[in-house]
Amino acid sequence: MSTTSVKEFGKAWWAEVYNRIIGAVVFLDDYSAECLHWDGGLFNLLTGGAVAVKSLSPFEYCKKDQRKAVFITQTTRTQLRTISEIIHNSDLTHCILVSCASLDVVYLELNDGVSNASDVTTAGKAGTEAAKRLERMLLEWINKKQSVVEVVYIPIFTIAPTNVVFLTPPYQKVYPKFDKKLTTDAPTLDLYTLSSEERSCIRRLASGLNSMLDSMNLKEDIYYMGAFSSLIAGVLENSPICVSRRKSCSNPVSLIIVDRTLDLCGVTSHSMESVLDKAMAVLPRFPGHCTDVAVDMSPLCEANIITHPEDLQLSPGCLFHAEDESCVQTYDHMINKSQKEVMFDLYNKLSKIDVQKSPGPKTLLKVTPQSVEKIISASKGNYDIIGKHLGVLQQALGVVHTLKSPKRAQLELLMSLEKQVLQNLAASRDSTSVLHQLGHIIKTRKERNLPLENLLALLIHVYSLTGTEVVFTKQHEDNLQQALSVAIFEDHKTLLSESGHMATPEECEQISKNIMGRLKEVSQIRKILQKYNSVLKPCETGTGHEYRGVLQQLVDDLVNTDRPDLTDLRHRNEGIKELLRTGLNILTSKKKASKHPLDNPTVILFVVGGITAEECKQLHRSVITSGVDNVVLIGSTKFVTPVEAMRDVLNL
Repeated sequence: MSTTSVKEFGKAWWAEVYNRIIGAVVFLDDYSAECLHWDGGLFNLLTGGAVAVKSLSPFEYCKKDQRKAVFITQTTRTQLRTISEIIHNSDLTHCILVSCASLDVVYLELNDGVSNASDVTTAGKAGTEAAKRLERMLLEWINKKQSVVEVVYIPIFTIAPTNVVFLTPPYQKVYPKFDKKLTTDAPTLDLYTLSSEERSCIRRLASGLNSMLDSMNLKEDIYYMGAFSSLIAGVLENSPICVSRRKSCSNPVSLIIVDRTLDLCGVTSHSMESVLDKAMAVLPRFPGHCTDVAVDMSPLCEANIITHPEDLQLSPGCLFHAEDESCVQTYDHMINKSQKEVMFDLYNKLSKIDVQKSPGPKTLLKVTPQSVEKIISASKGNYDIIGKHLGVLQQALGVVHTLKSPKRAQLELLMSLEKQVLQNLAASRDSTSVLHQLGHIIKTRKERNLPLENLLALLIHVYSLTGTEVVFTKQHEDNLQQALSVAIFEDHKTLLSESGHMATPEECEQISKNIMGRLKEVSQIRKILQKYNSVLKPCETGTGHEYRGVLQQLVDDLVNTDRPDLTDLRHRNEGIKELLRTGLNILTSKKKASKHPLDNPTVILFVVGGITAEECKQLHRSVITSGVDNVVLIGSTKFVTPVEAMRDVLNL
């Protein structure tokens, strides 16, 4: 199957699923359901012939007259147990298991600890063996003589918010960590220095990327930056299935894999220009999703709704509507355009359905949330209009709720604190006042109405920003730790909500110690870089300093026509040759020009651990304004907010 873009790649493989669902009850896990949402949603399955669609849960089953089931899953051990429960509670004769994870990886997981498992993989037989074993399991669970089973690998793991950006929801939890630490003390780093869970995550992500490259007929040169990315690069370089794919694919591509942890400033910054970043920071997530948000639809309905974030009385709306081209364009604007442009775009689209005939967009100097809300309110209870224009109404409501949210004032205060810290550090490179200031803000957070989780994100931002350039004194760090310990005890119910138990002062003291240890790790993590070890740069105007992220510096150098040395970017295929050259001390007068990622017409930059919409916009803009002819795609495991980034780093 040959596709030309990531969006087409997703569509083509969903078409393979739709071919198999006629007359079936379809069971999906949350990750597959999220990917489906970005391909068109539930109605794609129902109009495609599915008789019912259910979530993959041990409490679900098929009715007596429903004999065919299709399971769309990640094929983990837990999910296989769930499928077994569903089959036992149903009366099926036809079962199709769609594995969204490569069967080669599933084979290794099912045979974890078995001595000859790697030999079967090396021989290229792992996928076939896994399919046979899974088919036997299905037949055993159905337990009927006349039954049909099929196991098929269909790589559903990507969503494409724009034509140049793609995300991988099933791998949203993949993060550059080694046994919960950001760095590793292991003298040599390979897959077996990781836990089996971390190993599986890397293999699954690498096999997904391999399938994408295969479908797009791409043969890659692999570059990486960061220890975790080197492991993914290693699997892509050496895995037998990847080696055989490279022999048959013909279009050259440069794949650059980067660890998010090398620069945590971008994802922990509250200075958000992109409307999508603002919406994701303010609105709750769409249930079961990591990318789209839930929009309160009560302003459009006649029913009296008491809105509570934990109690959804009304099905929420969302921002992305794959089947509506106009909405797809607006979603793109939410990433790539300014807030003002997004507001005008929405007002323009809403004015065409406005029953009150508000002033046209050309006569307005400024579109406010109130003016958009006024048009939305005019449609209240008019279900004919709502039904025809549901997509744009959901998007408009989402943007209005974002801009009118009380959390916006918090974000603006955090943004000003960030700027203050940046200028203080840049002016003197002296840490004396910064930690003292942050400790005071943590103590007085209630008066300022600032949540502790956002202040922890600000702390990570500060430590990542300073790196090794500023050394904080032990006394200041001890005072900060003390302030954190008290604050965590006071706010532990919201901050540690997942643990669900009352924390003692001693536990909170230990958590604050762990946080300080992690912050020190954050500041040291760019030590491995030579060129991109600083993100605090003088402004081009000549006054003050600004943050210029590692990704931004890398892309600027990448598209620079002078082709400066990309010293921090390791080329996977070159490593051993360089070692041999150095070891033999071969001195030649002519030095062979090293490969450059732009030697290939397509470049894929993949960030492991999350990215923001604002970063995507800036990186894409750098490529466009540089004038290079290469296609540069930007991928990541997920879109991320400052609080989510903080939880990833601190394991909270």
